[in-house]
Amino acid sequence: MSSVRICLDAGHVGSRYNQSPVVKTYYESAMVWKLHLKLKAQLEARGFEVMTTRVNIDTNLGVYERGTASKGCDVFLSLHSNACGTESVDYPVVYRAYDNKNNVDTLALKIAKKVGELMGTAQAGRTATRKNSSGGEYYGVLRGARAVGTPYYMLIEHSFHTNTKATKWLSEDANLDKLAVAEADILAEFFGMESSTTEKTAIMGKAQATAQQMALFCRSKNSTPQLTSCSLEQLAEMFIEEGEAEGVRGDVAFAQSLHETGYFKFGGIVLPSQDNYAGIGALNGNATGQAASFPDPRTGVRAQIQHLKAYASTEALVNACVDPRFSLVARGVAPYVEWLGAADNPQGRGWAVPGAGYGANIVKLLGQIMAQETPQAPAEPENDGYPEGTPDWQKAGFEALVERGIINSPDVWKAKFDQPIKVGEILAIIGRM
Repeated sequence: MSSVRICLDAGHVGSRYNQSPVVKTYYESAMVWKLHLKLKAQLEARGFEVMTTRVNIDTNLGVYERGTASKGCDVFLSLHSNACGTESVDYPVVYRAYDNKNNVDTLALKIAKKVGELMGTAQAGRTATRKNSSGGEYYGVLRGARAVGTPYYMLIEHSFHTNTKATKWLSEDANLDKLAVAEADILAEFFGMESSTTEKTAIMGKAQATAQQMALFCRSKNSTPQLTSCSLEQLAEMFIEEGEAEGVRGDVAFAQSLHETGYFKFGGIVLPSQDNYAGIGALNGNATGQAASFPDPRTGVRAQIQHLKAYASTEALVNACVDPRFSLVARGVAPYVEWLGAADNPQGRGWAVPGAGYGANIVKLLGQIMAQETPQAPAEPENDGYPEGTPDWQKAGFEALVERGIINSPDVWKAKFDQPIKVGEILAIIGRM
């Protein structure tokens, strides 16, 4: 197919619906809302046209109406996690058309099994059907999708939130990312779309470059960085430290700063004294200095790290928020550096607007930083105990005396190699020989 439309439905309304009895911080409605946004981004990156049944988590739309919202689409997916009264039950299940319309079981089973593999569930993923008393689809969303003629419709239960292990797994943002990628890949393969995306650079994670590489690379481009309250080396360390605190790659943030400030030459809207290394609040058309200012370099770095986390993740901040524009960001819309430019983001949002190529430029700088060679400390010469400059012929003769047992305290004598020797000592050695 040249164009495939998919309708995604986040099961249930609100952020606190269907609390897990075993992990009290988990709510099914909150999980599937995050998952359906992540899946939407992954599907769009593969060329699908994607719509959602609701634009807001609190929109109260009936289940049948959510199914009928898929009219004109090729696929309808309703995302859920299941529940039962037994802790040991742990498997994903995909409910599909009761009559296996369009042989949908083939697709549904692939999804179910893959979800089970990713989650490491106790029982394997499977498919199922369920009818109501009149012989139609039991679930209202599936009944609605069938009514409007949607060819493929499914309800995906991502295991059971009554199982502790499964619920904890679903509580991790990074795991939801894995689900979104896997499910998008299966759909892409099934419909002949691009089955995998070009390798992208995650913003969240541990820095791969060192602070030394970051500072050295910057100095190779600008030997006199315009920093007012710290050295370049200290600033690089701050990026690593603040990044680790929030789970953001500090080397990615540093590369972004190089791009934004021209290797800390500044010269644009932001002044060096503002300790703002990423142009936070520096909007198109602003006058010089009309941007966010921070009291010290660490606070400026922290604000940038937090702003990146706002784009890359939906997880809460660890440190108190110092980013003045954090609340303005649509959380989690740009998990990859390449998506920081709105023009390159499947959702049309990003740090830079329009920003075509913005993320690619940062990735290029990051690659150059990681390729930066750092000087190696000279190897310590092997200390053999002899004074520096002792000729080899003297060492050889001395070692022969040690080997033959004539010298029985070699360390004492090595220390005297550059000192005068007494006649008595010479006679004693000759006597032993």
